[in-house]
Amino acid sequence: MAVFRTLFALLVLLNAAFLGYDHYKGGDIALNLVEQAKQLDVPTVQLHLQNTWTEIKSTTPEKIVGHVNAAFDSLKEFNSPMDVVHHLRAKAAGIVTGSSDGGAIQMEGNVFVLTNGNFNKVIDGQRPALVEFYAPWCGHCKKLAPVYEELGDAFANVQDQVIVAKLNADEHRDLGGQFGVQGFPTLKWFPKGVTTSEGVEDYRGGRDLESLAKFIQEKTGLRPRIKSHKSDVVVLDTKNFDTIVKDPKQNVLVEFYAPWCGHCKNLAPIYEKVATAFANEPNCKVAKIDADSERDIGTQYDISGFPTIKFFPAGDEKDAILYEGQRSEAGFIEFLNKQCGTHRLVGGSLDDKAGRIPELDKLAIQFVSTSDKEGREKIKADTESAAKELGTRNAKFYAVFMKKILENGDAFVKTESARVDRIIKSNTVTLNKVDDFTIRRNILGAFDKKAKPVTKDEL
Repeated sequence: MAVFRTLFALLVLLNAAFLGYDHYKGGDIALNLVEQAKQLDVPTVQLHLQNTWTEIKSTTPEKIVGHVNAAFDSLKEFNSPMDVVHHLRAKAAGIVTGSSDGGAIQMEGNVFVLTNGNFNKVIDGQRPALVEFYAPWCGHCKKLAPVYEELGDAFANVQDQVIVAKLNADEHRDLGGQFGVQGFPTLKWFPKGVTTSEGVEDYRGGRDLESLAKFIQEKTGLRPRIKSHKSDVVVLDTKNFDTIVKDPKQNVLVEFYAPWCGHCKNLAPIYEKVATAFANEPNCKVAKIDADSERDIGTQYDISGFPTIKFFPAGDEKDAILYEGQRSEAGFIEFLNKQCGTHRLVGGSLDDKAGRIPELDKLAIQFVSTSDKEGREKIKADTESAAKELGTRNAKFYAVFMKKILENGDAFVKTESARVDRIIKSNTVTLNKVDDFTIRRNILGAFDKKAKPVTKDEL
């Protein structure tokens, strides 16, 4: 009996510690529990006691083991005391996840998934909410999806005080119509206490994470926890602009932007992808400068609107070229490939021409088309001389592969191509190594009788 008294005392102290820690952090678990206790009546208490007694009588060792295992599984998700507090806050506020039936409260990450069945349970007026009305087929909705997921993460620690939710308004058209949704995505703010269309506000700000998070913060006073992301965009200012942009060895694409500009905010995630795609290109940089703050530079380069994008080619003559193409990842990548002589694809990988050299392609095709060993030895010697003259690492691959074929036979090309392909797809090597192996695979592609050498125009 003494053991149970000790265990009970420990549980009381542990609960008191959690409630105290939550109160110290500005939470209201205790207040929520008090409010729930006020709503209890005699029949409800009797029902809970009866259910508890029934559960105790049916308890078996197997059930106990199952509960313990489930508890340990839950603990795996907690990395800090605040994770436990957030979980308790959510429970106290009535946030629970369930199955996919219409009435259960469902979550995708930290975004509430609304349906006809659970809408009134989630949007019950107790907490303000930002709701995205979307359609699965909508391109703008797909573009917003990862940003909205990050928004849910940013306010995950205060789900008991504010809701980030979404509704498939193409499937649940009655609800969409009820709130006047005429296009996708439509975002609406439900202030605390509002559950109907009356009092709901249309969100008209930017659809980037910063703008959405700032909107919720201004409405609620709650600070978001936005995870920092490594950026491959070079940030310019007065001090480093000339050093980077006027470097004769560098090709530099520069976005002149203003922090308050809506078009700039919409461009930001696309521009980040372009910078990442060229992160491994030493002579092709993607950069930006706040031309609203650095007005002298903005004036120097005739910036009259935002965003304005200019390309500064390598060389001593640094005459800027105004970018007037599509403001899409594909548009920027096509432009930079042409200007920088690179071979990047959307997503950052290399195309099948990268690393290939026209004159060495011809020698590779000639090599595999020659059957006698003496003839192949001569072509290999010619290739080694040409590679030495070119002085590049890629050129050396041609001679190395010829040596391997002479040692191992023509089957080397197929087996080596397969091996390199597996490495590229394995996600176990760095991006630099992926580029290196992609170039090897491309050069191996020239060792085919039916291959066509690349031309200078293609490069």
